[in-house]
Formats: sequence, structure tokens, C-alpha cells
Amino acid sequence: MISVSIPGWGDLDIEYLVIDYNGTCATDGKLKEGVKELLEKVSRYIKIFIITADSYENVDSEVNIIGFKVLKVKKEGSGIEKARIIKELGPEKVVAIGNGANDVMMLKEASLGIGVIGEEGCSKDILKEADLVVKDVTNALNIVLHPERLVATLRD
Repeated sequence: MISVSIPGWGDLDIEYLVIDYNGTCATDGKLKEGVKELLEKVSRYIKIFIITADSYENVDSEVNIIGFKVLKVKKEGSGIEKARIIKELGPEKVVAIGNGANDVMMLKEASLGIGVIGEEGCSKDILKEADLVVKDVTNALNIVLHPERLVATLRD
């Protein structure tokens, strides 16, 4: 578990990371450099689910290399499906990371939603609904590893 108390914002006790694949962990369907190692570090503390509509239809071969649980959702209605998964895990125990319009509802549903502006950019709605927005997935994963960094950004 990862825990942090943020003055004026609340306490976070995170058990799960739900992270989008394409556009967040991967660019053009290929896992970004350094992501595997950071996910391995995070997995020492919390359980990780990589969630995807598998736009490039290659997530199995890419993620098989790193060995994390992949949750595939249908391309149509994927945003609703992603939010449903957060609800099933228990939103108060989840940090969600994503960049696309289909990630907005899962970020909003999760206890902590981190938006990523990567090579593909991010949906304008991510900027509205995320609790925090970072410039790269490695920044997001490092925040999960060092949750005390949230205090300066989110405290009242």
C-alpha cells in the first residue's frame, strides 16, 4: 500500500494502479523507455492493471515482455468500461493514469487521477478532470513512488 496525507485535500491509501496503455505507457503501440522499470518498482507496493482498448492490437506481445495484468476493453464505450473497473476495485483505493478522452471517467472516478501530456498530447477533458497533470508517464509513476510530492501540489 502507498499512503500519504494531504492537508486540506485528504488521506490517500492506494492499493491499485490502473494505467492506460496507448498514449500513456506506450507511443505508437510501443512501450516507452524506462516505463517497465518504473512499473516494476511500483508493483512492489501496489497491484498494477494496464488497461487498454488495444488500438494497435499488439498489447499482448508488448506487455507479455513486462509481465503485468492487462485488462482489455472494447473500443466503443471504453471510457465507461474503464470507469466500471475502477468502481469494482474500490475507487478510494485506486490511482488512475491516462491521457485520452476515454480515460477521463476513470480519472474522475479514482481517488487520485493523474493526467499525462505525452507525445500524443492529452484530451482537453483530462485537464479538467485530473487531480494532477504531468508531462510524461515517468513523472506520473515517480509521483506514485514518492507520494509526498503530492503534498506541495494538492494541499490547500
